Amino acid sequence: MRVLLIDDEEMALNVNENMLQELSGIDVVGKFTNPYLALEQIEKLDVEVVFLDMEMGEVHGLELAEVIMNKYNHVEILFVTAHPQYALEAFEVNAIDYLLKPLNKKRLKKAIDKTQGKLELYRESKKRNTVKDVPYYAKTLGNFHLLDNQQNIVRWRTKKVKELFLFLWQHQGTPIHKAVVMEQLWPDTHIDKAATLLHTTVYQLRKTFKENGIENAIQFINERYTLGVFIDSDYTKLIELLDASKMEASKVEEILSLYEGDFLEEEDLSWAVSIQQNLRHSVLQYFERVISNDERDLQLVEKCLVKMLKIDYYNESYMYQLLTFYNETKSSQKMKEFYKTVEVRLRDDLGIEIPPEIVRLYEQNIQFD
Repeated sequence: MRVLLIDDEEMALNVNENMLQELSGIDVVGKFTNPYLALEQIEKLDVEVVFLDMEMGEVHGLELAEVIMNKYNHVEILFVTAHPQYALEAFEVNAIDYLLKPLNKKRLKKAIDKTQGKLELYRESKKRNTVKDVPYYAKTLGNFHLLDNQQNIVRWRTKKVKELFLFLWQHQGTPIHKAVVMEQLWPDTHIDKAATLLHTTVYQLRKTFKENGIENAIQFINERYTLGVFIDSDYTKLIELLDASKMEASKVEEILSLYEGDFLEEEDLSWAVSIQQNLRHSVLQYFERVISNDERDLQLVEKCLVKMLKIDYYNESYMYQLLTFYNETKSSQKMKEFYKTVEVRLRDDLGIEIPPEIVRLYEQNIQFD
């Protein structure tokens, strides 16, 4: 394990070095009282672990840790400090441990063993795959699941870990203040309790990605969280298709196939409702343009009308349009079958009468059978 020490006190550096040298497998490759000089040497010295003080004059350890984690995401941070009050903030920047001065040999050994285990996991995962070259894929329309770089479904430790991932991912790389995250994920929880839950959930989410070889998946800078993993998705593809200037038949077919259900419809997430509704509205508007196109493909029109009713199950206007389509295309059998469907949906399910215009359309035109 290649270790670099940063502390503004020369004596503290020497004490820490002496204790580390008593443990096997530790190579102290550098000691610095100047944090800026230390930053310049991390890559050159092939550092794996940084032992970092918290308060160092002009530079705070938390700020330096953020810089190191963002620039060298494979490096583990282990705080060694006389200030216990920064423990929670230390774990927010994904520090592996937080040791208080003066160092206790037994406690130090435990931290080293923990760090060694994480380094070994990282090395193994790096050998197994080229994770950074292969994106994750999120299926969000209908039932949700995330596929990792090996096409395996990611298993979430808790429902909140999954929700935190979705919340950060949906913001497409925009940093989100931790207060906003707490308000959205734990709206009725006291702020202190919510902060603890957030720290735990962030840790678990980072761990989930790190087990798949992704380092520093969740970045924390200036009190804001960002998802630092590229995620491809059916949602992104759908937005691209809806924004396309031309409504080509192949693109319409792709939208019909992609939209298997509403956005995250089975997740019951309050913050996702507006996204879900806006996307549904955009898809329905798109299909309405397809069926009103003068050069429309009749097969596509039928598929769109059927999909529209699947999305908006009791929409009487869509029912009328589909019956009209079957009438215009002389599809009497389909017209009869769908009219029975209308009866079930409106009379049996909702307990309301079929609108007069639908009844009239059916009774006046079914005679051509």
